[in-house]
Amino acid sequence: MRIIKKQRLASVSPWLLAAACGLLAVIIAVFAVNNYRRDKALMTDILLEKGVTLIRFVASSARSSIFSGLRSGQDIEALWPGTVQRVIDHAAGHPGVRFLALVDSEGTILANSVPAARIQQVSQQTHDFLLAIDEDTSDTRTFSYRISNENNRTVFQVAAYFSPVTKRLLNQFSPEKNDDLLRDENKMLRLHGQKATWKKRVETLNQKKYVILVELDMKQYNKRLQRQKLEIIILSIVLLLVGFGGWVSILTLEGLKGSQSRLRRVEAFRDILISSLPVGLIATDNKGQIILYNQFSQELTGISEKVAIGNTTEVFSKTEEIQAALDASGKRKGIISQKEVQLVNDAGICHTVQLNHMAIIDREEKFVGTLLMIQDLSQVKKLEEELRRSERLAALGKMAAGVAHELRNPLSSIKGLALVLQSKFSKDNQDTETAKILVQEVERLNRSISELLDYARPQKLQKKGFDIHALLHKAVSLLSIDAEAAGVVMVTDFPDSFPNIHADEDRLNQVFLNLFLNSIQAMSDGGTLRVTTVKRGDTIRITVKDTGCGIASENLGRVFDPYFTTKPEGTGLGMAMSAKILEEHGGSMVVTSEEGEGTSVVVDIPC
Repeated sequence: MRIIKKQRLASVSPWLLAAACGLLAVIIAVFAVNNYRRDKALMTDILLEKGVTLIRFVASSARSSIFSGLRSGQDIEALWPGTVQRVIDHAAGHPGVRFLALVDSEGTILANSVPAARIQQVSQQTHDFLLAIDEDTSDTRTFSYRISNENNRTVFQVAAYFSPVTKRLLNQFSPEKNDDLLRDENKMLRLHGQKATWKKRVETLNQKKYVILVELDMKQYNKRLQRQKLEIIILSIVLLLVGFGGWVSILTLEGLKGSQSRLRRVEAFRDILISSLPVGLIATDNKGQIILYNQFSQELTGISEKVAIGNTTEVFSKTEEIQAALDASGKRKGIISQKEVQLVNDAGICHTVQLNHMAIIDREEKFVGTLLMIQDLSQVKKLEEELRRSERLAALGKMAAGVAHELRNPLSSIKGLALVLQSKFSKDNQDTETAKILVQEVERLNRSISELLDYARPQKLQKKGFDIHALLHKAVSLLSIDAEAAGVVMVTDFPDSFPNIHADEDRLNQVFLNLFLNSIQAMSDGGTLRVTTVKRGDTIRITVKDTGCGIASENLGRVFDPYFTTKPEGTGLGMAMSAKILEEHGGSMVVTSEEGEGTSVVVDIPC
């Protein structure tokens, strides 16, 4: 066998770079968008926090000034909205504040940070934004914001409802207040008295809706976003260059793509073919290291691929035939050697195999390795043995039919003559006993001929449905006296639920009676006979196992041969007849035994 050295091609798919570029593009896009959104959200949060702080400052300072003025006796009209205007003027000095105003529900600016706009209305868009604010009359805790693009300027607007008089101040005008609280806290009532008009003005002022509006400069906000956009543009350009380079690489490698694809398909087909071949393949390099070891080789040798690959032929030290074949191939270049051997693997299973080994030569006529093919002949040998057995049985059947025909007629004459002689002698005469023995022996010989004919002649099965467990219990019961006399304990292990079997009940009863009797006779010193059943798919398996003397290994292959027996009084037809009955049912019987340990008979019968 010659091999061609493998050329190195680019092992990377030309589309791998494209996939990498695509993945890089997705990653960069995701990161860029996330960074842009994160910075935008961060800047928005900063501006919102700044606006909320200003609103809270204006609200708290204005309420504090109004409350102080009322406690000092000033009228509410003198305090509103001038007090708020002073606070707004003070707050407008913070950096980044473009506009700060107090607006009523009609959109009128009551106080603001720009003197020129103190008697103006807010724009319609701003007014709509203010009307959409969620009101919380207890405090300025609900804030709304938006980015406004009015009059070619972009500002960040934050707004919240403002109540100039708190509920605490209103409660001090309540007549339900107790005397102690009026005396200690209600100084404003002592200053303003119980004037209904003053109290009404305060309540009217509190019922109106006012909004504090803050507009913040967005230069830093826009600057940060512009920088993020610039980074995204730079990354996009880099990605474009990388993609262009990848595309050029794809075009460059496109010519190799077809060859690589065909090579991969050939290699995949080769691997599948080698793995699925019903022939063991083992290959070594010129250093004796194993480089090929398929699945069938593992089954034959019992050595896993993980152990064999990369190891030397010494890994087959327990299977010397394989090691010798691999070591000898390098010495006989170009010659295929064949050898049939018995191979026992690590699991102790014996296979009859044919070893075909040869040296592998490259185109430069150099030795590069060894190939060993292992063909399992166990099934072939088994079929050959079954064929020889069938031929023997066929010849025996023909002979039995002829012998039976030739013997039965003379036997009938002999039996008739013996009966005539027996009738002529008196009962006390010794010749009468001799004639009786002659009749019995003729009948025994006639039974043997009948058994031989039954074995050689196919019989029609009388199949019907019945309970196999009932049949087995019946057979056990019939032989219980014999078992007890031999000191044998018969144990049955049957499942509670079991399907009926469709077969010839009488002939199967004959099979199991023969098996049980053989087991009892094999345990002359007592023992245990165990019978178990199990359903395997469409087959019922009955196992008969004893603890008797067992069968010698040299006799195990002959147990189904007619007239083979090791018992002095046996005819040798029991096991042969049982196997024939099971074959007629489409079943099988397997006997395993170890001398001195016992015998196990496994019977498989279709349901």
